[in-house]
Amino acid sequence: MGERITSLWRAEADRLNLPSEDFWLFDSRMVALLKFDADNLVGVELITEPAEVVRYSMARDAATHHAVPYEEFAAGLAVKE
Repeated sequence: MGERITSLWRAEADRLNLPSEDFWLFDSRMVALLKFDADNLVGVELITEPAEVVRYSMARDAATHHAVPYEEFAAGLAVKE
């Protein structure tokens, strides 16, 4: 079956006060905070401080809760064009 892909508009993420940075969460013990310049990934900051990991976990959970299936998101893109 594969992964379930969902998306969330940036405006909705802002309304929910979600962080704007891009990150990956590993085993609920480490966050990889991705650093970009205008076009490229330029670095990764690893975060293991428990309170910060929990904060990013909560952001991920909120984003997942409010995200919509890819097909629905893509249909919204077609409407905006």
